Amino acid sequence: MSTTTTPQSSQAALKPQFDLAAQRDGLTEKRLSIAGRTVCFKFAGQPLLRRFMPALAHHPNSDAAAELTIHLWDSVTPPVQQSLQEWIGLQPVILADQQSGWSLVEPGIGLFSQLTTDGNAFVCCRDGNQLPVWESAVPLRSLLNAWAAPQGGVVHGAAVGNDRGAVLLAGVGGSGKSSTALTCLAEPDLRHLGDDLVLITNETQPMVNSLYNSAKLLPENTNRFSDLSLSVNPELPRNPEKETYFLFPPYADKLAAQRPLTAILLPRVGGDTQTRLSPASQAEAWHAIVPVTLTLLGGSRPENLSAIVDIIRRVPIHHLILGSDRKGIAPVIRRVLDEGLDA
Repeated sequence: MSTTTTPQSSQAALKPQFDLAAQRDGLTEKRLSIAGRTVCFKFAGQPLLRRFMPALAHHPNSDAAAELTIHLWDSVTPPVQQSLQEWIGLQPVILADQQSGWSLVEPGIGLFSQLTTDGNAFVCCRDGNQLPVWESAVPLRSLLNAWAAPQGGVVHGAAVGNDRGAVLLAGVGGSGKSSTALTCLAEPDLRHLGDDLVLITNETQPMVNSLYNSAKLLPENTNRFSDLSLSVNPELPRNPEKETYFLFPPYADKLAAQRPLTAILLPRVGGDTQTRLSPASQAEAWHAIVPVTLTLLGGSRPENLSAIVDIIRRVPIHHLILGSDRKGIAPVIRRVLDEGLDA
């Protein structure tokens, strides 16, 4: 990964490419409310619409003016400022351009994203049908992270909540985030905000916002959640290493858009039967959240990181030591949400 400054790159050069693709392949527009802000998605053709929308389909439609308009299209030729060598290479590159805003080139998967300073974004894909399956689970994550600055950022973590607030479940892969979030899915009073990546915003009260309705499980954990009747999207490629399930529409009534962030919990598997809490430090939360987030996003803006660090300082943090009795997890989380960590 390297960071550099681009030569000329602008909406004036990219918009005509999108318009030609839309004229050729057809235009589909989706206007969604994400984190309380309206985002307009303009798809030229079907491949990216088919690959990206399932994970975003739980967001409600919005009639408000768009704060961000994302233009998405396929192109076998590189966007204007990329050489053919850059477009078909292997090394991702973040481009920081004072004039055009932010860009990310992911030549290994043939994806170019640019966020301009006037509320537009451009996403050009070499072949939407050939995108890796994991892109369908958490699409446009780096672009949405760049857009969230300086008020917040996308973080690696799951989130569950009730009517009062939500907890962020943060930790490395295998720590128990997904299994904890899916365990709570069966609880009538708890809501699901995310499994792998969520957006946290640094407002008067820190908020956690849903981005994706996807959930991923390792094959060895699938049987543990057979009671949830999770299903895959038959129109998307399968990932046998970590299957992706979409909770919308089957669990539409269990999905929440945003909640005040009550606490950060750091799950880990313990050796006891019962689930319990133990104090954790801000440094432990930073290590649980930031390094893996940077890896998943391919980097981040300094403003994103500043917002995340400030939120870590503002909310209580505990380890969530998971017991072998899965039924004991939800009561502990419910107690944190209703009574706080000191209860």
